[in-house]
Amino acid sequence: MTTASPLLALALLTAASVPADPAAREPAPAALAPLALAPADEPSPPAAGQAPAGLDRAEAAARSLAYLSALIAIDSTNAQDPAQLGGRPNGNELEVAEYLEARCREAFGDDYEEFEAQVALDDGGSYSQRSRLWAGGVAETHVLEVAHRRANFVARVRAPARPSAPASSPVLIMGHMDVVGADPARWDSPPFEATRIDGYVVGRGAIDCKGPLAAELTAVLALARQRERLSRDLVLLATAAEEGGPSLGVDWMLEHAAHLLGQPEFALNEGGRVRLADGRVASVNIQTTEKLAYNVRVSARGPSGHGSVPLPDNALAALARAVARVHDWRAPARLNDTTRQWLMSAALLQQDQRVAGAMVAAASSSGSGAAFDAAVDVLSRDPLVNAVLRAGASLTMIDGGFRSNVIPSDGGATFNLRVLPDDDVTALVAAMNEAGGEPAVRFELQGEPRAAPPPSPTSSALYRSMERAAREMAPGVVVLPFMSTGATDGAALRAVGIPTYGILPIPLRPEDELRMHGDNERAPAAGLGWAAEFIYRSLAGVALE
Repeated sequence: MTTASPLLALALLTAASVPADPAAREPAPAALAPLALAPADEPSPPAAGQAPAGLDRAEAAARSLAYLSALIAIDSTNAQDPAQLGGRPNGNELEVAEYLEARCREAFGDDYEEFEAQVALDDGGSYSQRSRLWAGGVAETHVLEVAHRRANFVARVRAPARPSAPASSPVLIMGHMDVVGADPARWDSPPFEATRIDGYVVGRGAIDCKGPLAAELTAVLALARQRERLSRDLVLLATAAEEGGPSLGVDWMLEHAAHLLGQPEFALNEGGRVRLADGRVASVNIQTTEKLAYNVRVSARGPSGHGSVPLPDNALAALARAVARVHDWRAPARLNDTTRQWLMSAALLQQDQRVAGAMVAAASSSGSGAAFDAAVDVLSRDPLVNAVLRAGASLTMIDGGFRSNVIPSDGGATFNLRVLPDDDVTALVAAMNEAGGEPAVRFELQGEPRAAPPPSPTSSALYRSMERAAREMAPGVVVLPFMSTGATDGAALRAVGIPTYGILPIPLRPEDELRMHGDNERAPAAGLGWAAEFIYRSLAGVALE
């Protein structure tokens, strides 16, 4: 916990600081970029019916695209090896936070006070905080720089005080500001420029997670214009370090600055999927739980020697054999309540009756036996479905040797291991060692095993509102709970008792989903408006009277 009062923004900052000159440090507000206003090259999945009250569809689409293009242009690479950044600050979420802060200031107006403070932590460290408090307590923003250029951002829009009907607990809206790295040589366009190609916005973070963050910002600011109708506070949290590294993001916020978030009843985050089929929105997959992520380090040992004398116990050869075997290894398929529901609902979308039948058979079975095994064999041929059925180990790094004519004495590799919420990760690593089958090669878990938080219930008001929004915008759509194969910040919120629902709200085809973290990541330009409207409707259903 911090040594500051929970009312830091109102007490400590007032006592310790003087109002700052916003113009002295604030970047000029970005205008709506030509990219954002250009008509889409392809039609968007049309949202059915009329736009909801309080949202202009054309404006929401334009703003979302403008926000996304500006966010992509900010290089917020979170590198595992910061030396690869050539002196640029790792993460650089502070620049993203300042952009979000500027957009909120445009929306909330100029009647605010600004305060700055250096806040001490119990462990002897500190962080800097800049807060803006709008007159009458209608809104506030906070930029918390927790390490050099690493920051979290909070914007809160407060519901009006009604003595006869006190406001409900806040709804938290969350996304992350950092992105994985990108090698420009492997891209068809500069990864940190938002480039329009064939109806897509191409750039790092387009779908993970700057596209969703742009849609969230658009929706929250549209609701802020209707503050008098709010029945609960809206809290937007943009986090650092979601893509890995030190705990500077959501975990840090929950430990040191949870008071800025209120006590949310539930949260909306990234993590689910809106999937296209035959040009229409076919399914909305709402993340209610997720796999846990670990790294497994592989190390090989053997004698060194001169390259002119081949050695039978060459460490790199043993490493290659073990790694190849574990690459081909499959953990046992196992289902939980969420994946059973998902398979049963997903079967309704399948045109291939064999796959549909396998989904129903797997979901209806006890989880073992010949019928289950046969169904799993069919389903495992789809990489996306296979990743839902079982723990998965992906070879992501391999290294060894330092000179072409020297046999090295060691080598290494890394597997990224994603486990089911109730998997025994220690047993899985033991199975990887057995599958590797090389005495000179060891597979070792990095870090400690973690307990998975419980899944978020599908009976909550927020889940029901998201379900309703999907059906209003795409009649006939299948809405289903979803276990994401990737890890998100939502797990940290669930662990402290905040039901959290994940959605990547941009409608995507499966081949575009697979570009996440890959080369030429892209989002359909016309899908940003759909995304903003979905977030708006989902929040309005729990926060507007």
